[in-house]
Amino acid sequence: MGPTNTRRSFMKGAGGATVGITAGLAGCLFGGDDEDLVIQYNAVDGWANYSTVRDTFTDETGIDFPEDTKNSGQTLNALTNEADNPQADVAYMGISDAIVAEQEGLTEPYQPEHWDQIPDDLKHEDGEWFCNHYGTVGWAVNTEEIEDPPETWEDLLDERFEDTIALYNPESAYNGFINYVNANLAMGGSLTDFEPGIDFFQELQDRGNIAAMPDQGVTTSFFQGEVPMLMAYDFNAYEAKYLSDMDEDSVEVIVPDDSALVIPYTLNVVNDAPRRENAEALCDFQLSEQGQQLFAESFVTPARDDVSIPDDVAEMMLPDDEYGGSEAIDYEELVEHQGDIRSEFSEEIAS
Repeated sequence: MGPTNTRRSFMKGAGGATVGITAGLAGCLFGGDDEDLVIQYNAVDGWANYSTVRDTFTDETGIDFPEDTKNSGQTLNALTNEADNPQADVAYMGISDAIVAEQEGLTEPYQPEHWDQIPDDLKHEDGEWFCNHYGTVGWAVNTEEIEDPPETWEDLLDERFEDTIALYNPESAYNGFINYVNANLAMGGSLTDFEPGIDFFQELQDRGNIAAMPDQGVTTSFFQGEVPMLMAYDFNAYEAKYLSDMDEDSVEVIVPDDSALVIPYTLNVVNDAPRRENAEALCDFQLSEQGQQLFAESFVTPARDDVSIPDDVAEMMLPDDEYGGSEAIDYEELVEHQGDIRSEFSEEIAS
């Protein structure tokens, strides 16, 4: 399936190390014993085909699955704040935040149906978290605004990209955080040395190349033509090109040549979930062949190794050789340092 095999090989190469509804509103509106409801924090329309996933799940089960607009970092914060009175049943997060949630006792083990088809490096051994899909760092460029798109991280410093780059806030959104981590590695840093990443982002700011860095809404802003370049994941870029109202020919998808991290997204069953049976049903659906194919329609790679990206979708994606910079990292090590990494970013860049 074209790039699918390439990205799977990078995930396996990482080994075991790759191992709004607000809380109050959810409780007040729905109650903790509602048999026809499931709350998943971070289930945003316009992201990974979640609108269709939600609607299809409800049609199949009769269980209401409302949108929740938290990002990954906000989800982790909410779970922490609600630990004594959980409101959510399932959490969807980037792998680093999922590992933290498990370490903090905010999750419960669950092995969904098709557990054996999830590669070992994409799941916790006891089921505290497990991947439902993954992607690769990538950018979308509006070629009506930018005639000569970047090919590498270094290219982003060029003056032709003044006031063009938009990304999610690395302080709170996992998407933005991973792009920051990726930039640091591309500039010669490591998971314990982020000075190159700080210098890179400071230079981007000093040159005026960063147009927007909010907590939410960056993909929508790009789809609406409000910013010329989206720094996110490859599947966000493909969605902009093929699934938005933008002219397909005006969007170029870029996977940086020098370094492009492979990123798992995960599900966790929340500790003491108020609707545990519904949580299990939702996880089972997302790991079913139907659920995996729905995710794949939005250009993410299914977690299950026996489910491929559909041919008609794979044909629209970049060929294997455009993913030559793909790489996985030790996410356990990243977790050890991500608090300090985000704090340093906040002090040096966001302030």
